[in-house]
Amino acid sequence: MKKISKIILVIALFVVTIFTACTLSNDDLAKQVIANMEQNELFISKSITVNSLVLVNKGGNEYSGVLETSEPNGNFTYSVVVVYDGDSFTWEIVE
Repeated sequence: MKKISKIILVIALFVVTIFTACTLSNDDLAKQVIANMEQNELFISKSITVNSLVLVNKGGNEYSGVLETSEPNGNFTYSVVVVYDGDSFTWEIVE
């Protein structure tokens, strides 16, 4: 019985390790989202520069964040929602 428990524990730890190794940290995800934003036509055409993006996992694959930008008319702060499934992400500025 103890041997079966040990095997189950090893398998569970392996699954958790694989799962966490395949996902991005909040900071790494924020860096990828910033890079994507900076390539977005709206950001380019309006000369918007991203100063920072801080993301917090709300649970599951949904993140909320605070985006700080520099724009021709000054500095602005926006709320952002990011959905990340482990492979790709979408982002939306919430008004």
